[in-house]
Amino acid sequence: MRGIYLLIFFILNSFFLMGQTLPVSDWVKRLEDNSKSQVIRHYSVYYDITKIDSASRIRAAISIEKACSKGNKRLRLLGRSVKAKLFFYYLKEGDSLYASQMKACLNEAVEMEDPYLQAEFGRWYAEMLNSMNQTELAVQYATTSLQLHHYLGLENFAAVSIFYMWLGEALLVAGYPGDAIDYLRTGLRLADTLVKPFRFMYTYNNLGLAYRKLEKHDSALFYFEKLRKYCMEIKKPAWQEIAYKNRLPSFVALGMLDSAKIVDARLFEIAKHSKEPDDSLIAYEMMGKIAMKEKDFQKAIPALLKSAALNKGRNKELLNRVYESLAACYETIGQPAKAYSYSKWERIYNDSVSRTRELSNNRYIFIKAAYEKEQLALKSMTEEKREAINKRNTGIALLVFMAALAAGWLNRRRKKAEKHQQLAAKELERFKEEVIKKNSRIEELQTSIEQQQHQQQDAQTIEELSHQMILTETDWQHFKSLFEKTHPAFFKMLRDKAPGITEAEQRMAALIKIRLNTKQIAAMQGIGVDSVHKTRQRLRQRFGTTSTNELETIIAAI
Repeated sequence: MRGIYLLIFFILNSFFLMGQTLPVSDWVKRLEDNSKSQVIRHYSVYYDITKIDSASRIRAAISIEKACSKGNKRLRLLGRSVKAKLFFYYLKEGDSLYASQMKACLNEAVEMEDPYLQAEFGRWYAEMLNSMNQTELAVQYATTSLQLHHYLGLENFAAVSIFYMWLGEALLVAGYPGDAIDYLRTGLRLADTLVKPFRFMYTYNNLGLAYRKLEKHDSALFYFEKLRKYCMEIKKPAWQEIAYKNRLPSFVALGMLDSAKIVDARLFEIAKHSKEPDDSLIAYEMMGKIAMKEKDFQKAIPALLKSAALNKGRNKELLNRVYESLAACYETIGQPAKAYSYSKWERIYNDSVSRTRELSNNRYIFIKAAYEKEQLALKSMTEEKREAINKRNTGIALLVFMAALAAGWLNRRRKKAEKHQQLAAKELERFKEEVIKKNSRIEELQTSIEQQQHQQQDAQTIEELSHQMILTETDWQHFKSLFEKTHPAFFKMLRDKAPGITEAEQRMAALIKIRLNTKQIAAMQGIGVDSVHKTRQRLRQRFGTTSTNELETIIAAI
């Protein structure tokens, strides 16, 4: 059936609402508000939607949920909650479904530890429970929600003040007048001009009734009088009569008999034209009680009996009060047998009320315990989730810290290695320059030999030349050490690319790598130029090339 209703709404939208645009973006913007006034702005979205036609309300609810689904988790929750509330009140079926959706939103708000959303969703869910006649459970959620509103300082707007008034009335009906008074008075204190007049009328009346139940009749009269004057201002004559009638029991209890007689006479007049059958019962009851105060039991008993006769068991609470008064009258005039008869009926009624109250209290306690258990489980789950998140965050922080330490250590090692490599490169460059200088010196000596004519001078030149020859085994090892620091993987890669390469060929490749020419290589190794050419030829064969330039390019890339 719910699907049929939605289908009807969509059809109506298609035919009649094509031209009507909804301010969805403005509503979403208000729902995004997370300032202290957010509760008022969020409620204003719901309030605005209730002012449009029925079909558009449903379309608005669906549009808001869809628009909010693109936002963060908080906005998505608000979109779902607005839709659940609108569907609850404006679709004819599925109340329990939409209430459960609202409860799911509330539970997620608790998990998120968002007190603002908890306050809002708790209030909305309590209203839904009350609409489904689950008053006791509604009271639990309402109490928690209002405590949050008070804690957050979010009480000063109409919806919250009305909620206080409603909770006070619910507690009064449940038989807790003392608690009811606190919430009713707070609701009045917070109420502003946006609260509709009937809310004030109900609250003044409920306060008077609550004080009367507690037998604080002065306070009861104060609020009944406020109700009467307020109804005169706003021109509500029916409620003026209610305020007028409700003062009567307090006048009698306080011994204000002249005032009581005036009101009772007025009540008899009202009863003649009233559709309320209890008016006559109360009028005769009060006549009897006024007579009892005046010690006129002969007048009191007939009036009380008349009230009991008219009652016919319709109003058991009123009938019990009459029986109590009759028992007192007969006891006073010395007719204990009759007094006992009415006392017996009074005890039976009181026992019945006590049992009902006990069952109600037990049910209330059971519901409260179940509610507290549920809240405790939810809190425990939230704490476990928070603890898991904290552990995860701690682990991540530790990993980040360790990674930072490792990165720092690796960076220092890299910089140190780079520094060593730079030093080795400089030293290798110096080594190379020395080789070039020595090579130049050798060439000079060779020229000198050619120019010398005397044998002794030739011998000295040759000896000097031999001292300039380098790359002995010790020299080669020193050169190789510097070279490997500058080009760490060169020899390994060389052997990988040219398997079986000889030691002499490796030396030749290293000298080509540092860009020495043929003469410099020959001088460094103390060999002839022809030997250098032959070694180059073998290297070209190993690398599969016939070009010297290509060989140098290959070696430079290693």
